[in-house]
Amino acid sequence: MSDLEQEIKNRQTELEKQVNAGKAKGAAELYDPDCTLIMPGRKEVKGRAGAEEVYQQFMDAGAKNGKNNTEEVNGSGDWAFERGNYQIELGSGPMSGGYLLVWKKINGTWLIHNDCSTVNSSSA
Repeated sequence: MSDLEQEIKNRQTELEKQVNAGKAKGAAELYDPDCTLIMPGRKEVKGRAGAEEVYQQFMDAGAKNGKNNTEEVNGSGDWAFERGNYQIELGSGPMSGGYLLVWKKINGTWLIHNDCSTVNSSSA
């Protein structure tokens, strides 16, 4: 595993921890202040405040036991992408799908710059 892949996986593990602990603000802090989130069935959201709002809505819907599976990481310099899939339980049932994240290294820290996801199956 490359150093880049390990760094991104470590950041993804931190995101999982924040989500599973119900900490929307902590999850949003892993995002670039100028981020964009593109989620299925939702309007495009920009900025950390928008990211926090999206995570809070998931948490209000009973989100728990979220798990991300990184399938590919690549990049160079201050940019990287990560592609993978996720599973999460909501109050209305399980949801799963895929994601593509663009990571940007800012002041030595990898932050999510763009977040785009799909929903493949949902009981919600």
